[in-house]
Amino acid sequence: MGQFQGVAVVAAKELGIDYPSTLPKRFVKLAPFPNVYLHAMHSVVDWFAFAQWEGGKLVRSLSLSPDSGIMEDIGNRLPFEESYWAGEHPALDPEEDPASYPFPFHPLELGEAALQAMFGYQLEGYLDSSLLEPESIPLIRLKRSRSWWKFWR
Repeated sequence: MGQFQGVAVVAAKELGIDYPSTLPKRFVKLAPFPNVYLHAMHSVVDWFAFAQWEGGKLVRSLSLSPDSGIMEDIGNRLPFEESYWAGEHPALDPEEDPASYPFPFHPLELGEAALQAMFGYQLEGYLDSSLLEPESIPLIRLKRSRSWWKFWR
């Protein structure tokens, strides 16, 4: 968790949900800022999901993976998505059959584009040196644990 001027960052496994629009309202309403962004990727299954709320209202949600297809696609596409849906970032090599892959792009590459557009950084692929380096941001790590208190009967 980190809170900075104008932004709070929360990371938790409970936020990696297949249907971002179902994010419990408590997460959206408790946010100290009017805009809330959810971003989740899982490289083992090439899954990517994101959502954006403005003033507590969901404006965009997308969740997809090659095996599951498009699980959720709500709202208008954002500018950073357009070139991916238009096929300008193909997932396959030119000699491969485009019918063998369900999308005109790789979901994790779209995930990296979302990181860049929404948060100003990237984790993988060609890294733009003008972007923020995420390793330079100090965050607090909180670990859930069971209380050591025990009540005896």
